[in-house]
Amino acid sequence: MVDLHLHTTYSDGTDSVEMLLDNAEKAKLDVISITDHNGVGAYYELEEHPETRKRFSGDIIIGSEIKCIYDDINIEVLAYGIDFKNIDIKKEDKEKVQNEELEHFIKVARSLGLRVDDNIQVDLNDPQKLYASWVFCDNILQYKENEEIIKNKIGHVERLTFYREHEGNRNSPFYYSTSIYYDDLNTVIDKIHECGGLAFLAHGLIYSFEDTRKTIEEIVRTTKIDGLECIYPLFDKDGTEFMLGLCKKYDKFISGGSDYHAKTKPTTFMGTGINNNISVPKEIINNWINKVRKV
Repeated sequence: MVDLHLHTTYSDGTDSVEMLLDNAEKAKLDVISITDHNGVGAYYELEEHPETRKRFSGDIIIGSEIKCIYDDINIEVLAYGIDFKNIDIKKEDKEKVQNEELEHFIKVARSLGLRVDDNIQVDLNDPQKLYASWVFCDNILQYKENEEIIKNKIGHVERLTFYREHEGNRNSPFYYSTSIYYDDLNTVIDKIHECGGLAFLAHGLIYSFEDTRKTIEEIVRTTKIDGLECIYPLFDKDGTEFMLGLCKKYDKFISGGSDYHAKTKPTTFMGTGINNNISVPKEIINNWINKVRKV
């Protein structure tokens, strides 16, 4: 079995590289990819400490999950097999970006009549305060007087889904465009290809496009994307079949993974997803695993 979507403390996971490799070994996985957000720090660590690599007996495909923009919506691309020392990932001042987003959320919240504190802020040294959406949701959800306003004016609010359901959704009052911070999709795909890698659309069905399935097919049909993440814990059976069908129709590669973050997403487990709802057989990557770099 394989899991090609894993996060460590180099982004917003809570496992160190060593811990993640130990857990992958315990899970008896054959192939993994560490895909930290907009970074490849794990691979520098593995190069500097070759003994760490020995903690996992399977293959490790070099990877990263890169943020980008399509149709002014925040999406991600999984970059597999890249030359990690030369990939050009657009870097943002994370604390500045997140606090600017937080200021926006607070302003909107007050316009809707929500109670929100003045002194909340993002803290990159606190794993529970890495993102504006987390800090904001934790704050407004603690006040009972906000419940009726949320129900009547906003709908569903939850810290782990706010990013997709509101921040990245043009129909939400909390929508916030990050197009000034990240490259567009086509630029990211080109950068991945220039570094010898393959580009896969990450968890496509969770994005808040007007017509998500239509937009995913448009991406597959009109860009140089190499494949799709088809097996993912938040996809139902119909969603997985839709994604697999697109890969077959357009001759694209297939990937899958848990999006494991350890304690950040405590109900999602490496290799098995949520309540054992995924299983990614190695056979689905046989036609591309030898095309990409490993460590």
